[in-house]
Amino acid sequence: MYCTHCGEEIDENKIESKKVSLACSEGKIDESTQIEYICPRCGHLIHHGITAQETKTLAAASHAEIQRGRNFFASGMSLNCVGTIILILAIIFLVLSNKPTVDYIVVTCPEFYVSMVCFVIGFVMLVMGIVFTIRGLVKKSKYEKLLERIQDETFFQ
Repeated sequence: MYCTHCGEEIDENKIESKKVSLACSEGKIDESTQIEYICPRCGHLIHHGITAQETKTLAAASHAEIQRGRNFFASGMSLNCVGTIILILAIIFLVLSNKPTVDYIVVTCPEFYVSMVCFVIGFVMLVMGIVFTIRGLVKKSKYEKLLERIQDETFFQ
């Protein structure tokens, strides 16, 4: 089930406490009881019979989320590239800290400190890039599936 306002996927099993039911005063639910859900993202009420306008709103929200997913993917890929370049620079500076007169890496020279800083920055950027890339791919594929269901008219709340 998806929210018609923001496009957020709603898991019916996880939101038992957020159900709003139009049941009788004793709280009994039968076949005639219409159950509506509250979207956890935007707080709008979600119902089963959606109109064409609500479908258009859902499609527009899905397109916006797909664009956000593409932005996350692009940001993640750029962070991956820059992080990889900084890690390569860190390796170069680590090699430069190896002094030929001593035959091992000198940890008190400025090249070593620069390499350690570059390693930290490079790994942080690489991890953030991987997270953003995966987040963008997941978001993009999720909302593309939703748009396909809307287009094929197989979408049901």
